[in-house]
Amino acid sequence: MPRPHQPILSRELICRTALDLMDRTGRFTLPELAHRLGVSVSSIYHHVSGRADIVEGVRGLVMGPPASVADSADWADAVVRWARTYRGAFAAHPAAIPALLKQTVSEPAILAQYDALAEVLEKAGFAPDAIVVAITMLDNLCIGAALDLAAPSVVWAVDDRDSALRRALTQAGPKLNRQDRAFEDQLALIVRGLAHQLAEDASAGTAGAG
Repeated sequence: MPRPHQPILSRELICRTALDLMDRTGRFTLPELAHRLGVSVSSIYHHVSGRADIVEGVRGLVMGPPASVADSADWADAVVRWARTYRGAFAAHPAAIPALLKQTVSEPAILAQYDALAEVLEKAGFAPDAIVVAITMLDNLCIGAALDLAAPSVVWAVDDRDSALRRALTQAGPKLNRQDRAFEDQLALIVRGLAHQLAEDASAGTAGAG
């Protein structure tokens, strides 16, 4: 009797299986992964260097194809498109976020996404420290906003007593798309802040040249 067909083990299959475990349980271990794949732990090590390598492969799967920003003529538009793509990618896999945050980004495809955004900001005239801070702010915003999308529909369990929060929630009503509105408003504030900083730096540079 022929043996049942099994998918050929590969780094991608290992990482996809790990992501599936993380989506279901918020975690994975190498023994669990080996059991799910029907192989030994040692077989997994023929395709990945260890847990950190798997997590980076998961990062690549989560973030997926990059937003097209490198050819953007407008840095603000590039920032907005990058952030919306980033938030959407992580919102699809919120349980994977804690593991991804615990280790340094090293997946080449993901580093290329960050580099594309950094290049757009560099060409726009942002200083090196401003680029690092801008990307950090966008990271924080997108990851937090992705986790917020996984929050309960009722975030604040207010009682019947009159309070400012209860009045705000009641008057805002159920039609308020709280998560999207908060994300877009914060993103707009970041873009405006960056534009202000860029103008200030340019003005200071002109004054210094004079």
